[in-house]
Amino acid sequence: MDVYLSPRQLEMRAEVRAFLDEHYPPDRILQMERDLEYPDDFYRECASRGWTGIPVPTEYGGSDGSVLDLCVFVEEVGKTSISMATLYITGTIFGSHALHICGSQEQAARYLPAIVTGDKRFALGMSEPGAGSDFAGMTTTAEKVEGGWRINGAKGPISGAERAETIITAARTGTFPDQPRQKGITLFLVDNPLPGLAFERREYLSMKALMVNDIAYDDVFVPDEAVLGDIDDGWLNLAKLMDPERLANAAQSIGVAQAAIDDAVAYARNREQYGGPISRYQAVSHPLAESQAEVAAARLLVYAAAHKRDVEGPCPMEASMAKMLANNVAGRATSNAMQVAGARGFEAESHFMRRNLEVRGCELGGGTSQIQRNIIAHHMGLR
Repeated sequence: MDVYLSPRQLEMRAEVRAFLDEHYPPDRILQMERDLEYPDDFYRECASRGWTGIPVPTEYGGSDGSVLDLCVFVEEVGKTSISMATLYITGTIFGSHALHICGSQEQAARYLPAIVTGDKRFALGMSEPGAGSDFAGMTTTAEKVEGGWRINGAKGPISGAERAETIITAARTGTFPDQPRQKGITLFLVDNPLPGLAFERREYLSMKALMVNDIAYDDVFVPDEAVLGDIDDGWLNLAKLMDPERLANAAQSIGVAQAAIDDAVAYARNREQYGGPISRYQAVSHPLAESQAEVAAARLLVYAAAHKRDVEGPCPMEASMAKMLANNVAGRATSNAMQVAGARGFEAESHFMRRNLEVRGCELGGGTSQIQRNIIAHHMGLR
């Protein structure tokens, strides 16, 4: 099922797996989630091994990797921990792709080498308490002042914001009654910390090791050179950024699902009832077999969409199809795996329970399955 992967990508996947198995065994992940331990060590190791440089052009010290490279990497990390996989997505992919899509040469020279070294982590300040799926309904504003802009408003929930060195912040800079509601939104590179920038941590049932925050912007000043892309056209650039994010999200969901299936198979083969392993019963084996087939199909769609993005450019329909299918398949797979484990799967620190919750979080990030269906329908000419 690796028809899209090159020998180099297969080698990278094996290297990532060996590293994670050695340094982040299951008990270590449970401890991180229980103690709310932010994965600093993991991110530093990614930088030392060149993995934070995968999406960065070679001229800035990176390896100029493809979106498919990123999906292979994130899928493998997702098998171990969604907190760690999401940290990588927010910390490296958001920043590098945003700078590639709409950053100036000066911005690229300032930020991209720091992504490679692990000195710059990014977060994406899009969602607001009153504007999640309705992105154009945001109320955060940026007002032009002498030498720069004043940002006021609130964002949240934002993954990894508190520990990010730079938050790509979307704010309304104008209104245009005769144009789409998305017009008038501008992107800013908001370095952290700054006066007026405050964080409040949200508490979730999963991804506890990765800080998820609400952000308050109280008269936060950023200079003119912090504008990312064209003023009032930030939505167009965000739309281009969504493909890599959604494909990476889909890849990490596949990683979680595969890990859950693998654990359930091992459990079923070792758990004995009625004089033998429960794996011999079709009520146990058939749901896992069906989930394995679904995960394999979803993985191929993710890889194919990533390949299309690398070769042809933006592919919003394919990215949305990959995310929707991967999220939904992963939900069924982790649920089937938890059912195999019975009451043990329902324990608070069970890996079956953790993964079931993790895929629910994946579905909410980057646009829910309902939003992905809207996008697909639009490109089919149905909306």
